[in-house]
Amino acid sequence: MEIRYKISSQDLYDMREAVDWRAIHLKQLEKALDNSMIVIGIYEENKIVAMGRLVGDYSCKAMLTDVIVKPEYQGKGYGKLIVTSILEKCKKNLDAGDRICIEANPTMGNREFYINCGLEFKPGGTRWRLYLVREYIKI
Repeated sequence: MEIRYKISSQDLYDMREAVDWRAIHLKQLEKALDNSMIVIGIYEENKIVAMGRLVGDYSCKAMLTDVIVKPEYQGKGYGKLIVTSILEKCKKNLDAGDRICIEANPTMGNREFYINCGLEFKPGGTRWRLYLVREYIKI
């Protein structure tokens, strides 16, 4: 297994196709990847098998998106590794005292997955949220 923090637009296209998501042309996917805060892909034998992105304003708000695991690799921990790696990388990029709201928009079928990754549903809201806070470190 190899984790990469940059994937190609073709890899994103292939992942979307693997789970029967709507096709988007490569130029648009390349732009989406270029404008992402964090992109992570997991590769087995040099082929992408799982991926995820974090998009947002680099400061206060972000959203997990395109968390995709090829069907034959689902249930093996790849999705959780993607989400937790994105959250850890995001937290490391925060300055002391910063707080960022990370949201996801799960389907009914994968809510438990997001709960297991540390997100929680705020009653009355429409999205799942996780707040990451980097505390001040006193030296």
